[in-house]
Amino acid sequence: MTAAMLLRALCDFLRELLAEYAAAKGDGGRYIPPQVFEWYLPFKNPKAPEKIDFPYVVARIVGGEDQRDLNVGSTVQMHLSFGVYDEGERVDGFLQPSGAYDLINLMEHVRIELQRKQVINSRFRIEMPYKWSIPEEQPYPLWVGEATTIWTVQSVTEQQTGGAIHAFSWE
Repeated sequence: MTAAMLLRALCDFLRELLAEYAAAKGDGGRYIPPQVFEWYLPFKNPKAPEKIDFPYVVARIVGGEDQRDLNVGSTVQMHLSFGVYDEGERVDGFLQPSGAYDLINLMEHVRIELQRKQVINSRFRIEMPYKWSIPEEQPYPLWVGEATTIWTVQSVTEQQTGGAIHAFSWE
């Protein structure tokens, strides 16, 4: 349940952060704020015309770890996927991959603000390292990248009980 609460808090933070961010291109080449999705991009309806969901940020839980020492805290690993749409621009007769700049600007904006804030919802702390990558293979004219984040969350606390446990017996 804590990991799910982190996912929702992170997506709320990203929605607020990106509500006025319009440095990423969407459908039709317009600059629009990225949409924030939990887990995956929305499933497509095969009977409806395809609509481009760009720009976007998707937050997804990928794992977690509890330490033997419960006072250390637990961690949750999250992936952030980023996507923008840009057909590029012609310069001196060559098509330039300008969408890569829109992508890296979006990724950097999120990275800087997460590291500046450090704690979201007063209980989830981002840890280092913050890792990000942009795959060499890109689904042109779509540009995608990913970040891996680690968050410290509250651990389960051990409950001490005293005495024997009593239960009804049919014997």
